[in-house]
Amino acid sequence: MTKHKNSNDAIGNFCIYQILIDDKVYKIGKADFDRITQSTGIPTRIHQQIRILRKTYKSKLVRHRIMEVLLGVSTFDAIRLEKKLLRSIYEKTKKIPKGNQKSFNL
Repeated sequence: MTKHKNSNDAIGNFCIYQILIDDKVYKIGKADFDRITQSTGIPTRIHQQIRILRKTYKSKLVRHRIMEVLLGVSTFDAIRLEKKLLRSIYEKTKKIPKGNQKSFNL
């Protein structure tokens, strides 16, 4: 039986991404790199978030940047890297990006 990719010990291909609004980091996240939206060619999780944010921030530039591609790693390792990058931002700015504020804890 195949493990769901949300299981910490599941192995898969992931990416760590940033969503930027007017070149300011809005969110750092982890996405399944194997689930790609055909129309845009980007991971589905990123595609969905960008689409919603463009409706919310109509007059602003909303874009993404893939920071790291992680092939054949565990979900746990991908989450660990995501948290490491968030901690790094927090240490520099003493702020958590808006899109991570509900889920991130030190």
